[in-house]
Amino acid sequence: MRCAVIAHNIPVSDMRSVHQWFLHRGLPLVLTRRVRARKLVQRSAPMISVVGALTAVAMLLADLTGPAPDHGYAARLAVVAVILLAAPFALEVLHRLGTRGGETLRRWAAVLVMAIFVLVMPLTVSGWSSAAAAEVPIFVLISLIAIWLTYLGFGSITLWAFRFAWVQLGALGTLMSRALPLLMLTVVVYFTGELWQLSARMSRERLWQTIGFFGVVALVFMVATIRDEVRALRQDRSTRSDPDELLAGTPLQSRGVVAQASPPLSSAEQVNVVAVMVVAQAIQVVLFTVGLFAFFLALGVIAVPDEVAVLWSSEQGCAVGEPPCAGTWFGIHIPIPQTIVHMSLFVAVLSGLYFTVSTSVDPMYRQRFFDPLIADVAVSLAGRDAYLEMEARR
Repeated sequence: MRCAVIAHNIPVSDMRSVHQWFLHRGLPLVLTRRVRARKLVQRSAPMISVVGALTAVAMLLADLTGPAPDHGYAARLAVVAVILLAAPFALEVLHRLGTRGGETLRRWAAVLVMAIFVLVMPLTVSGWSSAAAAEVPIFVLISLIAIWLTYLGFGSITLWAFRFAWVQLGALGTLMSRALPLLMLTVVVYFTGELWQLSARMSRERLWQTIGFFGVVALVFMVATIRDEVRALRQDRSTRSDPDELLAGTPLQSRGVVAQASPPLSSAEQVNVVAVMVVAQAIQVVLFTVGLFAFFLALGVIAVPDEVAVLWSSEQGCAVGEPPCAGTWFGIHIPIPQTIVHMSLFVAVLSGLYFTVSTSVDPMYRQRFFDPLIADVAVSLAGRDAYLEMEARR
C-alpha cells in the first residue's frame, strides 16, 4: 500500500476551503453530517428559486399561447419569474461579500425566496381562494424536498456534472459524428406508418411512462458499468498512483504528516462517487437525445405534409382533410402537430438508449470522455482519503 502525506493541523479558514473543494468537485457525502447541515436554508434557496422560476415561466407561456390569454395573470407571473430568476445571482453576490452583514442579508434573502415560493406562487396562480390554500402544502413539501436534497448534496453533484459535461462537450460531437449510421437507421424507422399510428394514439401520460421506462433501463446500465469502473479505479490507485501528485495544488496537498492506507469507501461515498459519474454521462446522453429530438421535429415539419401525417396516424379528434391537431409542450401551444411531437420524442429516446449502450464499448468515447472523467474522480478520491485522515487526527 502506498502512503500519502497530508495536513495535521489546518486553520478554520483552510478547512472551509477544503469543504468548498469537495462541494465544488461533487463529493458532498465525503463531508461529515455536521458540515453538510450548515446553512441549509441559504444553500437550498437557489434550487427553490430555479424551480419556482421555471414553473412560472412555463405557466406564463402556456397562458400567452392559449386561445384566450389573461394579460393581468401573465403580468403577475412575469414579475414572480423575474424575481425568482434574479434571486440566485443576488444570493451568490451576498455570499461572495464574505462579511457578517452580507451573510445576514443572504439569510433573509433566502427566507424571502421561500416565502415567495410557498405563499406568493399559489396566490398568483389561484388568487385569494380555497384552491390557493390547498396548494400551499404542496409548495411546502417541494421546499422541504429541496432542503433535503441540498443536505444530500444534489446541487453540488449536478453542478459538477454540468461543468464536466460542458468541458467535455467535444467528446459528444465526436461520438455524434460516429453515430451517423444509427441516425440513418432511425430516419428509416421514422417513416414507418405503424409507429406513427402508435404515436398518434399514445397519450402524453403514457408517452412519459414509456420514456421513464427507457430512462430506468439506461440508468441501470450506466450504474452497473460505472460501479465496475470505480472499483477498478480504487484498485489501480492503491497500487500505482501517487496521492502527493494527485493532490498537488489543492487545499489537501501534502503538509508533512504520513497518512495510513486508503480506507474502503462507505456506502454513502460509493453512491456519491457513482452518482457524479452517472450524472455526468447522463447529461451527455440527454444532450444527444435532445439534439435528435430537434432534428426529427425539423424533419417531420419539412418532409411530412399535414395530409400525410393525418393519413399515417389516422388521428382521432381531427376530421379528414383538416390539418392535424396542434401540439403542446408542458401546456405551451406550439405550431407543430401533436403526432410529430410524439413521434420525434419516441424515436429520439430510442436512439438515446442505443447511444447509452454503445458508449460503453466505443474506444473513442472512452478516450475523449471516460478517461478524463476517471482521472478527475481519482483526484477526488485521493482528497477524500486525506480528509478522513485529517478528521481522525483532529
